[in-house]
Amino acid sequence: MKRKQTTIFQCFPKFSPITTTEEEPGQANVLKVTENEPGATANLPDESSWPALWTESQAMEFKNRHPWLEWRDRKLGCALCSATKSTGVLREQRVSMSEEWVHFKIQSSDSSRSTSLASLRNKIRRHETSRAHKIAQELTEKGGQDLLGKLVRAVSETVFAEIDSVFRTAYYLAKMNRPFTDHDSLIELQEKNGANMGTSLHSRYSSTKIVEHIAKEMQKKIVHSIVTSSSKLSVLIDEAKSISHKSAMIVNLKASVDGATPEFLFLELVELESQRAKDIEEALLNCLDTAGFTEEWLQNNWVSFVSDGASVMLGKNSGVATRVTARYPNLFTWHCMNHRLELAVSDAVDKVQAVNHFKVFLEKIHNLYSQSNKDSRELLEAAQEVGSQVLKIGRVLSTRRVASSFRSVKAVWTLLCSNILLPIGGAV
Repeated sequence: MKRKQTTIFQCFPKFSPITTTEEEPGQANVLKVTENEPGATANLPDESSWPALWTESQAMEFKNRHPWLEWRDRKLGCALCSATKSTGVLREQRVSMSEEWVHFKIQSSDSSRSTSLASLRNKIRRHETSRAHKIAQELTEKGGQDLLGKLVRAVSETVFAEIDSVFRTAYYLAKMNRPFTDHDSLIELQEKNGANMGTSLHSRYSSTKIVEHIAKEMQKKIVHSIVTSSSKLSVLIDEAKSISHKSAMIVNLKASVDGATPEFLFLELVELESQRAKDIEEALLNCLDTAGFTEEWLQNNWVSFVSDGASVMLGKNSGVATRVTARYPNLFTWHCMNHRLELAVSDAVDKVQAVNHFKVFLEKIHNLYSQSNKDSRELLEAAQEVGSQVLKIGRVLSTRRVASSFRSVKAVWTLLCSNILLPIGGAV
C-alpha cells in the first residue's frame, strides 16, 4: 500500500510546513516540525503525542531534563539511539540497542497512575545510564565536533610541512648554484638529523620542477609589483646559444621593485625560431605579454630598449629597434655600453703591435695545457713540488671576452711580479 503525504501550512512564519505521513494500518503516524530560525524549540509536542499520564508541564520538564527523550503516539523513545541504530560501532563493542527505545515503544503499565509514573521514571533513568545510550551519545557528540574534518586538516598540515621542507631544500640548490643531483643527498642528510621530509618529491627531476615553479611565482610577484607601481621599464636583450645549441634570446629588465632603486632583473630565456628582426620582435613582445605586461601598460611605461650593435638589432631600416620604435613611439633605443666596451678593447688590441705578441704567447700556453691532460697533470705536480700555485689562463683578447681577458692578464701579471721582478728587486 502506498503512503499518502499531506502538507499542512501553518500561519506562523518561523516554522516550515508540517508534513504528516499516513502509513499502512498498524504503523504510527509521525509528526515532524523543521526549524527555520535559530533558537526555535525543536520537536514541538502536542497533547496527542506525549504519554497520557503526563501533563504538559510534566512533559516539558522531562524534555528539559533529558533532551534525547522524544515521544510518538503516547509512547517514548530515544532520539540518539534511533539515529545510531545503523552504525557498526555498537556491534564491534558487543552492545545492542534496545528495540523499544529505538522504535518508540516505551509505554506505561496498566496499573495505578503513581505506579505507572514511577515505572516510566525508572525506565528513563535505566536507559540514560545504560552503556548503549552512552555510546550513542558519544557518537553524536563526536559527529558534531567534525572529527573527520579535523583529521583531514591535521594530515594536510603535516603534508604541507613536509612539502615546505622539500621546497626549501630545492630553493637552496638553486640559490647556491648547486647541481640538482644533490637534492636526494640533502634530504637524506636532513632525515638523519631528525627532520621529517616525507616520502615524495625526493628525485632530482622533482627538484627541477620545484625550482621552475618557485621561479615562476617569484617572477609573477616581481612583475605584479612593477605593473601596480607603474614603474618605468627598460628592456635589454642579447642573443645567446641554449644548451641544445639553438638560437636564443636573453631578456633582461631594469625597473624599480617595491619603490626601491631600479635594478637589472633576468626575465626569460626565449628560444628563437629564426634570427630575423621580425621573429625577434615577435618573440620579445610575446615574452613581455606572457610575463604580465599588457599592451596598454607598455605604451605608458616602456621607456628604453637596449641591445648590441648588430644590424639585425639596430639596423635603421628593419632592425628590431626600428620595428619596436614604430609600435611604441616614445621608446628610446640605446647601444649597450658593455658591447661598446668590448669593441673598444678589440680595436685597441688591433692597434698595439706589442699586445699581439703577448696574445700569441698566452694562446700558446693555453693550448699547451688545455688540450693535454698529461701536460696539465705534470704542471700541477711541478707546482706542488716547488710550493707554487697554478693560476689558470684562458683564451683572451677577442671580442666579448673583456672579463676573461682581464683575469688572464691579471694572472700573468701576478706571476711576473712574484717570480721575476721581486726577486731581482724590480719596482712594480
